[in-house]
Amino acid sequence: MERRAAYGGLIFVAVVWGTTFPIIKNTLYFIDPISFLLFRFVIASLVMLPFIIKRINRRDALYGSLVGIPLFLGYITQTFGLEYTSPSMSGLITGIYVILTPILSIILLKNRVDMIKIYLTITAFAGMALMTVNSTSGQILGNVLTLGTAFFYALQMILTEKYILKGDPMVFTFFQLVVVAILSLVASPGSALKVGTLGNGYVLFSVLFNAVLGTSTAIWIMSASIKRTSAYLSALILILEPVFAVVVSTIFFHYPITSLMIAGGVIIIVSMAFAINRENKKSSSY
Repeated sequence: MERRAAYGGLIFVAVVWGTTFPIIKNTLYFIDPISFLLFRFVIASLVMLPFIIKRINRRDALYGSLVGIPLFLGYITQTFGLEYTSPSMSGLITGIYVILTPILSIILLKNRVDMIKIYLTITAFAGMALMTVNSTSGQILGNVLTLGTAFFYALQMILTEKYILKGDPMVFTFFQLVVVAILSLVASPGSALKVGTLGNGYVLFSVLFNAVLGTSTAIWIMSASIKRTSAYLSALILILEPVFAVVVSTIFFHYPITSLMIAGGVIIIVSMAFAINRENKKSSSY
């Protein structure tokens, strides 16, 4: 995957994940969070299985499984958080991982301190905050849970950058999904008995949409993109995710579009474009 394809892939992921916020919010009226995660990740794993069965290797199985742990913690805190907060607030708080990613990369990857990277991530997050400032309602519990989501997503991206360099993104992704499915079952064994909830048409649609597009496809694209770019740059592009969460909420739930939303969107796009141009210049100079 070339860099431009990686950028395009990440934008696609941001669109899909942004769309999932209001969809999951409505789904949780009919199914509990852990059952939803279990069915979502079991189906996502089965979707990927035919493509990786002959490519499985010990290295990707080990590291993919390891990275699956913070991925599970990120999804479970986000899904539970959505029970208590709005899609737009969930999107905003989740977006804090964009700030945490370059900070964690300094700690875990021993990257040098790059203040421009930190300024750009903070600027992009500020733009996102402007987009959601008029629709940020939510209870404290949901917001705290979602703050945990931001940390775990940042950790998952940093560990992906650390271990994906010599790996197969598809196999690496598959084992992440399997671990999330297993941990969901361990967390609530009774969830497997709630398969009857899939008889609800909306729940079935939500599980399939999130499993195929929002999980197996999106996480594979993200892993492959991080391999070609970096966790920092990928996180910066993925800040469009909560932007699309607001857009979808506005279109389908009739939230008004304000001048602050437009200003915030412009700030995000400018920050993202500047960062991409800077990283491309650095790469071409090597």
